[in-house]
Amino acid sequence: MRKLLILPVCLLLAACATINQTNMDWIPIGPTFPETMPPDVQIVTDKSEITRPYGNLGLLRIKNLEPDRDTLKRGVEKARRFVASKGADAMFLGQYNSAEDGAPNPKVTLIVYALKYVDDLSEADIKAMEEFEVEGALNASLDF
Repeated sequence: MRKLLILPVCLLLAACATINQTNMDWIPIGPTFPETMPPDVQIVTDKSEITRPYGNLGLLRIKNLEPDRDTLKRGVEKARRFVASKGADAMFLGQYNSAEDGAPNPKVTLIVYALKYVDDLSEADIKAMEEFEVEGALNASLDF
């Protein structure tokens, strides 16, 4: 009986291991805002779907995913939770599949831009943007 229980646990752990922190890169482009709820983050796959003015909070890459539906779906949900933690209102989703370059063991990289709509920002949001801009100017002045 124990052996039967071990197999599903191992399979579950293997599935979870395909999407971990080591295969994620976050490149911040804008400030972090108060968290949004993941279900409230709109998933956009074509730029024409973006109908409101927005700013880009950053770029998230989730690399080396197996090119199967379930793994990619888990990757999209992980990305949605991550960009929600940065205060995103939407995520512009793309992908790179190494099969396009003839890789013998193709993997997929999800490419996600975290978007913040700017037509209804609160005073706290505007202050966060101003502080981010000042920090960027200070950091740029340190470059010699």
